[in-house]
Amino acid sequence: MMKNNTIKYLKYAIGEIALVMIGILLALQVNNWNENRKNNNLRQSFIDNLIVDLKNDIENLEALNVINTNAETEGFYLESFLDNSLIEIDTLRLTNSLIFCGYVPNKSLISSTYNDLINSNNIHLFKDMELKRLLDEYYVNNTWFELLNTRILQTIWYDYRDEMLKFHSPKLYQDFYEFQKAIDSNPSQYQVQWDQIKNNDYIKTQVGMIGAYRKLIRQDFDRYILKAKTTLDYLEKSR
Repeated sequence: MMKNNTIKYLKYAIGEIALVMIGILLALQVNNWNENRKNNNLRQSFIDNLIVDLKNDIENLEALNVINTNAETEGFYLESFLDNSLIEIDTLRLTNSLIFCGYVPNKSLISSTYNDLINSNNIHLFKDMELKRLLDEYYVNNTWFELLNTRILQTIWYDYRDEMLKFHSPKLYQDFYEFQKAIDSNPSQYQVQWDQIKNNDYIKTQVGMIGAYRKLIRQDFDRYILKAKTTLDYLEKSR
């Protein structure tokens, strides 16, 4: 009788233990499922925000590329004046070219989502190595190269502007930056000394340097637009 009771209690205890183990396993499975769902939702949120950022970047970069190309065209016009190859001189356009020749658009990327992804240590949510590579290539800049680029552009721009200011009224720059558009009338008010500008070899050198460097700027814009479109396409397919 006692032996039968012991076996009975033993079976009961084993059953209780099995139920507890099953309960723990189910709880772990539910917890893992909830954690995976939370991570998938978070990953999707990052992807959606990255897509928005990249679309905005593409729009901004393409607009800046157009501005750079237009400035390059005006730089060529000024260069043609300096080397006496203009057949007809449009004084209003030439006055504007003094500004646009030295204007270099500044490339900037919207990196808030990517920075949040890295700083929050959520990059582990992205298991796709190709996607990680695309994001790194787009957002992680060569800091020294960027600083060098910025320094060269600043030097060229400041040198050009300071030299040009010797030969026209500062009101030209003041009006341009106040109204944020090309000068549309009365260029004589800016007292441009055209003959002195034409005979200034340093200005000719600066205009040539800006023209040569602007080609690199266009290539940089083209490269980043392509990177943005490639990364955007990959992200949209990862949804």
